[in-house]
Amino acid sequence: MTIKRILTFSFAFLMTASSLSACGEQAVGNSPASTTAALGESAAETESDENLSDIEKRARISDDLPDKDYGGRSFRAAVTTEKVYEIFAEEQTGAVENDVIYNRNVRIEDRFGVKIKAIETVDPFSAVVKVASSGDYAYEICGHFDYKAYTPITAGAYYNWYEIPCVDLEKPWYSQDSNDSATINGKIFCVTGDLAVTALQYTYGVFFNKRICEQYGWNDRALYDKVYDGTWVIDDFIEIVSGIYEDVDGDGKVKDTDLFGYGDNPVNPSDVWLTSFDQPLTGRDADGNITIELMSEKTVQALEKIVDFHYNNPGCRKYNAQWDEQKYFPQGLMAFAPLAFINCFDKCRDMEDSYGILPNPKWDEAQQRYLTNAYDQFSVFGVPMSVPTEDLEFVGIIYEALNAESYKSVYPAYYDVALKGKYSEDEDTANMVDIIMDGRLFDFSFQFGESYFNRIPYWFRDRLAAKKADIATYYEKNIGKVEANLPKLYACYEG
Repeated sequence: MTIKRILTFSFAFLMTASSLSACGEQAVGNSPASTTAALGESAAETESDENLSDIEKRARISDDLPDKDYGGRSFRAAVTTEKVYEIFAEEQTGAVENDVIYNRNVRIEDRFGVKIKAIETVDPFSAVVKVASSGDYAYEICGHFDYKAYTPITAGAYYNWYEIPCVDLEKPWYSQDSNDSATINGKIFCVTGDLAVTALQYTYGVFFNKRICEQYGWNDRALYDKVYDGTWVIDDFIEIVSGIYEDVDGDGKVKDTDLFGYGDNPVNPSDVWLTSFDQPLTGRDADGNITIELMSEKTVQALEKIVDFHYNNPGCRKYNAQWDEQKYFPQGLMAFAPLAFINCFDKCRDMEDSYGILPNPKWDEAQQRYLTNAYDQFSVFGVPMSVPTEDLEFVGIIYEALNAESYKSVYPAYYDVALKGKYSEDEDTANMVDIIMDGRLFDFSFQFGESYFNRIPYWFRDRLAAKKADIATYYEKNIGKVEANLPKLYACYEG
């Protein structure tokens, strides 16, 4: 079945599907322990799953929402200008990424009698604090950077999502990894779901220039086979990079515009290293209390290795400006680059050379899988306390529908059609994307990284940028501040 045929089936199903159960009969909100139908189950299921495509399976999952008609009522989401596209598309343009958002909204608007609107807001994570405290019913949900979640949370500006009717965080259109780790005392204030296209777009992989890699003895087949064999590990990667350098203009000076095996400005790309090495930042004990997992022998070894890689490896370039890796890779001046998937849609769209995508290298071959994260500017959503309690069901229904429809149509269009199809030139690259997404993790500490966690999510990048492999000493000096702040963090989730 072709992608076009699959999407046509999916869209047709979604436009005619309706739910039979009323979420208003549920307990107000869903407890973290609530159970729901498993992926692939549906009351209307009449055909064996093994005969269906992944997209068709998605389309069959009921959102369990009741029949409602809100008579043209507006559902408003406060977002920054650059994130409007997650919520709203003015009209169809012929671009898959745009039209799938437009069509999603039309289906929801027709089904529930609503108008979906994006309210462009400067710094919504701060603006919502004023909105909530003043009681101004300005919008139904607020979306903002994950790493700024602490601003509205510490101000008590958001409802607990488990108290919002009709929102089932166990459904497949929500990130269980992210939301479970962000739940404390049965409360979660900022949720990650498939409405946040940026959670996909901001996921990190290793892009590689096929021409340059082949020139230096590494064709795409060899690289893909290392991934498939489980031998794509950091030591081998460092060795490959060490042999790739060219003084492009022949002036004898090493500078940014030369050709390198790898390069980055060690800010956002550096946050992925520990995750890719299967070294968590935080965790939970048996009682659900936050534990700090950052410090280990692996952490010490990893920082030493990555500092040496950036400053002593002739094939690695430490660029001076943030996001320079996004500038030089499309120009054909890097063999490998740490890039998020969003670069497939913009920076690399018109790249002259062919490129592929690989997962981040593992720490060693004993590591079970390839891991990654999404950089901390992906969108999370909260419900302002200024929303009247009698309107929470309306908010829950439309928010749930937006995530469910995004799971069924938007993500397949971005992921399968655009990312794995239009922007992936071969089946192997598509497989690599699947491997990367299967190993994507989120750490709760980023939501409070600038406040109560005293920059724990950024300690690795900070020491790398400072050219100091002293993580153990730095940890001992600063961990006390983090431990002293934890009671303040817990206080945000009490009452």
